[in-house]
Amino acid sequence: MVEELIERISNTVEKKKVKSLCNKILKKCSFKSENDLRNISSLATWLYIYGFYDEMIEVCDLVKDVEFSGNYNLWFIPDMTMCLKSRVLRERGMHKESHILMDKVNKYRHPELYKNLVDSYERKMDLNIAEELKNRPKSLAEVWRFSKLQFAVRFREAGNFPIPDEKFDSDIRDLVAILKKVK
Repeated sequence: MVEELIERISNTVEKKKVKSLCNKILKKCSFKSENDLRNISSLATWLYIYGFYDEMIEVCDLVKDVEFSGNYNLWFIPDMTMCLKSRVLRERGMHKESHILMDKVNKYRHPELYKNLVDSYERKMDLNIAEELKNRPKSLAEVWRFSKLQFAVRFREAGNFPIPDEKFDSDIRDLVAILKKVK
């Protein structure tokens, strides 16, 4: 199932980022490996950026049965894919399905800690992007934008973050518009 889906996506989506991630997943895909799960999450995010929402949902579903084992380093990745899928479902008017995903995600979240992340999102990520654009290859700025996009999606969809949803939605639109230009 995994192999068939990834091969189909690789054969139909003509984007280097997508093809590269598909190749990595086809080589090795363990649902207990942080790197392998990150490849799935990254593939889903790039499919979202490029507007391949149905394929993105299928990729997100690859980790739908992953359960929280107490390891947040592993959990953050399925958490991200569930938030991404929830966003698309919500935008499609499938609010019940979206809420079910967010209930699962929020079971392991600690909103009382969110205030510690606001400065990182609102200031530090933008500083890193600006610094990379000024001093280093632009591809590193792309990595920071991608990271900021994933952060915005995760915390916008899960709710209870001390940044207004409208700010997240605006940032997500802006970041997608920039990242969509990446081949």
